[in-house]
Amino acid sequence: MPKNLTFFLALLSFVLPAASQQDGFSYIGFRRGDANSSNISLNGVAEIEDSGILQLTNETSRLIGHAFYPDRLQFKNATDGAAFSFSTAFAFAAVPEYPALGGHGLAFVIAPSKELQGALPSQYLGLLNANDVGNFSNHVFAVEFDTVQDFEFGDINDNHVGIDINNLVSNASTTVAYYGYDGKKNNISLKAGHTLQAWVDYDGVGKVLNVTVSPFSTKPPRPLLSFPVWDPGFSYISKEYQLYGAYLILM
Repeated sequence: MPKNLTFFLALLSFVLPAASQQDGFSYIGFRRGDANSSNISLNGVAEIEDSGILQLTNETSRLIGHAFYPDRLQFKNATDGAAFSFSTAFAFAAVPEYPALGGHGLAFVIAPSKELQGALPSQYLGLLNANDVGNFSNHVFAVEFDTVQDFEFGDINDNHVGIDINNLVSNASTTVAYYGYDGKKNNISLKAGHTLQAWVDYDGVGKVLNVTVSPFSTKPPRPLLSFPVWDPGFSYISKEYQLYGAYLILM
C-alpha cells in the first residue's frame, strides 16, 4: 500500500518563444513572500520553507498541493493554430516515509486554468477525477513522475515517467533513467530521496516531445523519452490561445 511521500521543488525555469519573443520565467529557489505576491500561486498543502525550497506535499496522505506560474502564457499561434515550441527544467526530490514504498507522484502540467475543479489525489495525481479521465475537453497535458504502479491506468511499474494527454493512461512511458555519454542507460529511483533534474522540451516544428531526467545538473546527451505528438489530443490542449503553465503535485 502506498505511504506518504513528500515532494520538494528547488528550482524551475520555463521558456516559450511565442510570437517570435522569448516568454518565460525562472525561479532559483523560492521565498515565502512569493506565495503572497504575484510571483507564484500555491494551493492545497504546498508551501515555501525558510530554506527556499518549495514543499509541494507533506506527510499527510491523500492531499493535493499545486504550485502554478500565476500569469497566462500563449502556447498557440493565433495565425495557423500550431502549438509553439517550449522548454522547461526543474529540480525536485521525493522523500518517502518508507523508502521501499511510494506515494504516487509529481507532474509538470499545462492546463487552461489554475482551478482544476474536482481533481483528486492519489492515482489521479491532482489533475483529474474518475468522471473526466480521457475526455478531450480536459485540455490537459502532463508529464508524470510516478512512484506507484496503478493498474487502473496501465502503469508499467512503480518508478516511471509518463506523457499524459487529457488522460492518466500515458501516451508513452518508460522507467526513470538517464543516458550517459557512453550510451549506457542508467536507472534512477524516484523514491531514493535524492535531488533529480528534469527537462521537458517540445519541438513545435518537428512535433516531438522529449523528456530527460538526470541525477546531475548537466543535461544528458540523449532524452529518456521521445514522443512524436501526432495525437489530435495535443492540439486540443492548446485550443484556447492562452493557457496556464503549471506544476502540480498530489499526495
